[in-house]
Amino acid sequence: MTAVYVYGLVGADTPLPDGLTGLGPSGKVSTVAHGDLAAIVGDVPADRPLGTRDDLLAHEAVVDTVASIAAVLPMRFPAVVEEEGVVEELLAPHHDRFVAALGELEGRVQYTLKGRYEQDVVLREVLESDPEIRQLQADIRDLPEDATYHQRLRLGELVVGALEERRDAEAEQLVTGLEPYAVGIVEHHPGQPDDIVNAAFLVERERAQEFEDAVEGLGERLHGRARLRLLGPLAPYDFVPGDEQ
Repeated sequence: MTAVYVYGLVGADTPLPDGLTGLGPSGKVSTVAHGDLAAIVGDVPADRPLGTRDDLLAHEAVVDTVASIAAVLPMRFPAVVEEEGVVEELLAPHHDRFVAALGELEGRVQYTLKGRYEQDVVLREVLESDPEIRQLQADIRDLPEDATYHQRLRLGELVVGALEERRDAEAEQLVTGLEPYAVGIVEHHPGQPDDIVNAAFLVERERAQEFEDAVEGLGERLHGRARLRLLGPLAPYDFVPGDEQ
């Protein structure tokens, strides 16, 4: 049997953008339709296993390009299905649920906002605003490390705690400031102490420019203290129910 790669699901009448290139050897991307639903498919590399960074980027490029013009349910990477199973195992058994999910995403795209503090600036703010940290740092500044081991541990705990408290407050402010422009928000826990925010926003396509302008305004307010990075418009990766990916 022949295997195909499935990038995502769209409405059956969705035209694919010109020049769409996939990750297989031919790069060809097409659709397989059933009822009101269609799978975006392409060929699979036959000479190696999937899983490289380039494969992931190609997967994302296809679904994000389609998402720029139409509702799409992105499949998890990698998604390889026997050709005969695209309709029999994927589209037909779940047709109505997938169509309903596409209806909820119609006219909407995802933006992902990530933010990171300028570490030196924010550490200086913490030291200036917390008397206990400032005093403890002064107490151990000129003493040997081995003689102040426990104090240094305590200092590290205090600094991390102060950074987390500041981060949580500012992350809430950022998300709250963008909430009026989004119809859905998914927040992810920051991976590093100096990360402020990592959140996905589901935005009406017709309000995308408003959303981008709002993010730019927040970035100007944080200039010199933090850097914001906005990714999008993207396929709605964070807004697809888990059992539909």
